[in-house]
This record gives sequence, C-alpha cells and structure tokens, in this order.
Amino acid sequence: MPATDPDRAAAEAPVRELTLRAFILGGVLALILGAANAYLGLYAGMTVSASIPAAVISMAVLRMLGRATILENNVVQTIASAGEAVAAGAIFTFPALIILGQRGPLPYWTVSLLCLAGSVMGSLLIVFLRRAYIVDERLPYPEGVACAAVLRVGESGGASAAPLGWGALGAALLKTAQDILGAVPSSLGGARWLGAAPLAGSFNISAALLGVGYIVGVRIAALVFAGGAIGWFAAIPIAAHFHPELRALAPSDAAMRLWSGETRYLGVGAMLVGGAVTLARLRGPIARGFAGGVRTLRARSAAARREERDLPIIVVLVAVGCCIPVIFALCFAISGSIVVSAILAIALAAIGFFATAVAGYLTGIVGASNNPVSGVTIIVLLAVAILLAALGVGAAVGPRLAIMTGAVVCTAAAMAGDSLHDLATGFHVGATPRALEIAVLAGAALSAFIVAPILNLLIRAYGIAGTATARAQPLAAPQAFLMAKVADGVFHGGLPVAAIVIGAGIAALLAVLDYFLEQAGASWRTPTMPVAIGLYLPFGLGAAIFAGALFRAASQSRRQSSAEAGPGLLFAAGMVAGEALTGVAAGLMVTLGLRLPLL
Repeated sequence: MPATDPDRAAAEAPVRELTLRAFILGGVLALILGAANAYLGLYAGMTVSASIPAAVISMAVLRMLGRATILENNVVQTIASAGEAVAAGAIFTFPALIILGQRGPLPYWTVSLLCLAGSVMGSLLIVFLRRAYIVDERLPYPEGVACAAVLRVGESGGASAAPLGWGALGAALLKTAQDILGAVPSSLGGARWLGAAPLAGSFNISAALLGVGYIVGVRIAALVFAGGAIGWFAAIPIAAHFHPELRALAPSDAAMRLWSGETRYLGVGAMLVGGAVTLARLRGPIARGFAGGVRTLRARSAAARREERDLPIIVVLVAVGCCIPVIFALCFAISGSIVVSAILAIALAAIGFFATAVAGYLTGIVGASNNPVSGVTIIVLLAVAILLAALGVGAAVGPRLAIMTGAVVCTAAAMAGDSLHDLATGFHVGATPRALEIAVLAGAALSAFIVAPILNLLIRAYGIAGTATARAQPLAAPQAFLMAKVADGVFHGGLPVAAIVIGAGIAALLAVLDYFLEQAGASWRTPTMPVAIGLYLPFGLGAAIFAGALFRAASQSRRQSSAEAGPGLLFAAGMVAGEALTGVAAGLMVTLGLRLPLL
C-alpha cells in the first residue's frame, strides 16, 4: 500500500464490527422489540422504529461486557430493527385473512416462508439503492441521522450529551403522560360544517414528529403539509357534495369517513405515479450502483474502501432468485394453477424492487416510524388483485391469494425502509455497508420464523375487532382492514377507483412542474413523493412535522445549514429516541397484560 495514502491505511485497519455477541444481542432484541411492535401495530395501527431503542440498549450491554465499538453497536441495532420491520409486514397483511373469513390460526409455514421471502428481498434489493439514496441523493433519513448522533454520544462517553438527554427526557415524559397515564391527549383538532362541506383539522402532539420535522427541514416538510392541506381542505369538502347522507353526522366524523373511505386513496394514486417518477429520475445513480457492484465482482474486490463495500451482486441476485420458487410453491398450494403461480412469482420479484425503492425513498423523507408502508402495499395489492382477476382467478380464492402475495411485498417494503435507515446510520459513523447488509439479513431471517406464533398468540388473546375472533378488548388492526377492503373490492366492487386516478393525475402535474422548476434552476422544487405522503397520512402528522421544520428555520443560524450542525440535531434526535423508547415500553406493558392508560 502506498505510504502516501494514510486515509486508506486507516480505513483498512481491523475493526470490531460483525461479532458473535453482536449477533446474539441483536437477535434477542429483534424478538423482543418485534413482539412489542406486533401488538402496537395491531392495537394502534402504527409501529415504532426499533433502531434507536436497540442502539441505546446495545450501548449499555456492550459497555458492561467491555471493548465495545460504535460499529459493533451499529450492527446490533441493525439486526434488532429487522424484528420490527418483519412484524410490520406481517401485521398489516395476514390478519386480513381473518377479516376475510378464515377460521383457525394463521398457518405457520405459509406465514413464515412468505415473510422470509419478503425479508430477503427487502434486505438485499437495497444494495442497489444504498449509494443512490444515501450517498448521491443524500435523503435525510431522520432516524438514521438521529441514531448516528446517539451512537456518537455513547462512543464519546457522554460528552456533549446534554441536548440529547434533555430531548429524550422531555419526549419520554410527554409520551408517558399520553400513552401510559392518559393525562395528555395525543392530538388536538377541531371541525365544523361550512355549508355542506366538513372542514376538519388536527395537530399531533408528538415530540418525535417535531424532531423529524427539524431533521428533514422546511422544504420537504412544507410539501408533506401541502399534500395534507389538499386532502383535508379541498378534497374532503368536494367529496362531501357527493355524499349528502353524511350531513347527519358530526363534521369530524364525516371528514374522517370521507378520508378513510375515499380521499386517502388520492395518496395511493399519487404514490404510484410518484414512485415511477422517482425511479426514472434516479435511474442514473441506481444504474451506477449496479455497475459498480458488477465491477467490484469482476475485480474480486478488495480495491474498494471498507466504507464502500457492499455484498457482491451475484449473492444478491442468487438469494432473491431463490425466493421465486418459494413464492411459486405457496401460490400453487392456494390457487392450484401452475400458470397463475408462475406469473405471480416472477411478477413479485420485479414488483418487489419497485416497492423497496418507493418505500426506501418515502422513509428517507418522513422517517421509519412514519413509513407509509401500507400505502405502498395497497398499490401492489391493487395491482396483484387486478392481475389475478384478469387471469380468471375466482372471487373465492382471489382476495386471499392477493393478501398473501401482498404480504411478501409489504414485508420487503418495511424491511427496505428500516434497513436503509440503519445503513444511513452506518454511513454517518463509518460502518462497512456489507457488514450491515449481512446483519439485517440475519435479523430478518430469524424474525420471519417467529412472527407467526406471535400473531396467533395476539389473535387468540384479543381477537380482531369486527370478526368472530373478537374478545372483550379486540385489536383494531386498521391496516389489515384496509388491505381486506382493497383485495375484496377488486373482486366484489366498491373500490374508490376515481380517487386513485385523480391522485395519479395530481402527481403527474407535480412531476411536470418539478421538471420545469429544475430546468429553470429554481431553489424550490415540487417532488411528488412528499406531497403523496401528505395526501395519504392523517393531517395531524404532516402538521406536526411542518411545525418542527419551522422551528428549525426560525432558530437556526445561516451557518447551520445542514442537519449535522449544532446542538439542535442532538435535541431533535433525543426527542425521536425518547418517544421511541417509551412507545416500545408501553407496547411491552400492554403485551404483558397491563391496561393502558392507567388514569
């Protein structure tokens, strides 16, 4: 090695990264946090990113064992976050089978193998996206940046940790007052009738969302907020004119019914077009990443710096290819058709890349905890259901088959969003991408085989609301009901196709405007995906994110133009971490049988 390349020499120095204890600790945390998030998702319709809680726990445990490094901690939190991602993919889809009328427990091997296929796809297809999204595009990845800040503070032994600690403490106290004590509402809102139109607004009282807004900045947050404003202050009042029967309801109830049944699907259509536009715009960086992987494979590649090494492309392609016969066999067991099963298996391999690319981009903007993975899954579920109907699959089998294949994509999308956040953390702390890609694959494979017993345990204990399994306090499973509605709607009617088409049209107009703004060299742009997120999410989430971004814009000096500058980032990271830790703790408390809120 040339003596004139000291940086290269430092990069090649041995580091403690992929260790046995990291795999063991990460696996244990993946099981615990995955179980907690499975309940939280079925109960409240959302999951909490496990990366930051896992990083905090990892630092404490490995410090006691001695000789811990920041990269080893990064590996632990990467493995642990896989449990939450697999749980999200499973809870948003498989309970829909119960809603569609399935009796008995969810089949273990079917759920496990479908989750495994989705996990492998989501874990490995991001190899093609890592450089494009994290290095070239520099998407914010709020939890990734926050987690890197947490790890750095832990590595420094606590120096300069005051902003992080105060942010975490404040967020934890607020979340405790909300979810555990029930003394503080989770949101504020109001609604009124304006003629025949319901006007409703809300604001989520969430320290984590404020922190996310601070990290992503005002430009992206403003577009998310704009999408929400279009949906709630324009689309809902317009849609109300076609539903005079809703005037007998309270304005807030009427607005919520229109949002959940119709206008939310504007975001689905916008995501469909926005995802295609995003992939087209980033085709260059993605292609360069693929070409770089091929060059590395040919050169057998020790030439790349440690911080630039990914898994070999041949490993990725072979592993993803192995998922195809697994999907084929499971589809054939349900449909009994070789042709349908073969088409689905091949189509899902291609669709899986689209879903991981879209989900990875979305979560890079709004964060892993707010990843609208259900929106991505609905797009795929809709496409798969239409494909099945076109292939002549009957209504008795079609919805069930669509749900089960959709579960593959949902797991892949959830895994991609979480994994890219972990890789973003690694990018900021100097980790080896290949080590993290191995870690997330290991965590995903482990989690895939334990999610079915967790789901069956929760369904047996609580039941799903509105089904024959419901107990005294059943699980709401809102995403599963949405999936069931979409799958069943294609075969039996009732799907809001007009809203999906209008949403796609809005996204197309924004894409054209963004193109002209780019050509004019404008500092403000109109990328479609942030607006699509705003159209899909409840208005209060976008409003809270925008408030956090406005606070950053008002408080930050001109020199502090990046998310890395000043103590503000540490405070924002602390807010995300504090709420995430408390949210997981609340989920564990309820899973253990404690009724929340206490007051």
